[in-house]
Amino acid sequence: AVSGKYWNLPETLPLGVPLDRVIYARSVDVNAPPGQVRQALKRLAGRAGAKAGPAATMAGATPASPAAGRSALRGLGDFYVNLLNLPDKTIGWFPWAYGAGLRLCRDWRPDLIFASGPPMTALLVARRLSDRLGLPWVAELRDRWADDPYADTAYPPWRLRLDHWLERRVLATATALVTVTEPWAEFYRAKYGKPVATIYNGYDPRDFDFDPALPTAPLSPHLVIGYTGGIYPGRRDPAPLFQALKSLGPLGEKFRVIFCGTDPGHVYPIAERAGVRHLVEVRPGVTNAEALEFQRRSDVLLLMQWNDPREQGNCPGKFFEYIGSLRPILGLGLENGVPATITRDRAAGFFLNDPPAIAAQLKTWLAEKEASGRIRSLPLATREGLSRTVQFELLEQFLAGLPLVREAARSRAA
Repeated sequence: AVSGKYWNLPETLPLGVPLDRVIYARSVDVNAPPGQVRQALKRLAGRAGAKAGPAATMAGATPASPAAGRSALRGLGDFYVNLLNLPDKTIGWFPWAYGAGLRLCRDWRPDLIFASGPPMTALLVARRLSDRLGLPWVAELRDRWADDPYADTAYPPWRLRLDHWLERRVLATATALVTVTEPWAEFYRAKYGKPVATIYNGYDPRDFDFDPALPTAPLSPHLVIGYTGGIYPGRRDPAPLFQALKSLGPLGEKFRVIFCGTDPGHVYPIAERAGVRHLVEVRPGVTNAEALEFQRRSDVLLLMQWNDPREQGNCPGKFFEYIGSLRPILGLGLENGVPATITRDRAAGFFLNDPPAIAAQLKTWLAEKEASGRIRSLPLATREGLSRTVQFELLEQFLAGLPLVREAARSRAA
């Protein structure tokens, strides 16, 4: 496998495969030059200002507005980033990843090239290797690319058009596509007319090898609603839960909502407005192992989705960790999205948006905890078929069944 390194990402997950099976190709930070230019211009401006001194001002010279200068520099920097970060900020990895792929195939010919994005730069590498080596390739889209609705506010219209152009140019050459939910699979089948497999992110069974009948040490005597990860402000909103807690009056004091690894600025102001700031705690980020332990010891796990039809096929990896932990889920957001549907079909919890309905469910959970000291774990059957082991078996079957892959395998055997 060819991968990248030094992308300023926290390395909190175990590799999962032998280190000698991975080639780490170097990369260049294409976003370094704008920062370097800004620093150089600031130094030049400082020197020029020092040379002009107060005499220039008294002589009638009009100094340039610092705010205007900063705005112009910021505009140029944004244009540079939007243009050069195509398809994403790891594009500086492309030439070395391509070279590493060629070296890997120098004395060995695979049946296919499989590339997973994000980063979408990996798909560009796979397409180029496919052209050079004459091999079929498969693109895995763990997130959407040009059709990601979260990109609407992140990029200007001209950049979004570039993304659509590049995506079509790259994915049109793929033998097949893989994505994480059936709504997305249906979308890509219609868009590209190719075979598309739905492979869930799933949970790692090695992380959840425990007996759910054995009680775990509670995080608190309060009923703890736990959340791990970040929040998209304005789109994934804990306000309905906070409003429900406020409506409980004195009963609300028996709850605590704990966020791990979340920006406090995305949580505390909303809790303040609801009047429940004292019931909410934001903790620093933790390792993956610590996050899993936190999930197991929480009474209820909070999942937030954007309450918008465009969110229907979005199903984060965290959701499957929640399922693996066998703790009941309180979901906020789109009530007919994939996480909501799985939660409902497997009796794994509730997706609610109405504060009174949330308050009623919180009372039910509180009564259970006060009666037995804990909220019971979900049955083992809840997570059946959702492990990464099962999902990888489905992926293997899909790839092996592709005609071009079977042909490549026969050619290699001959």
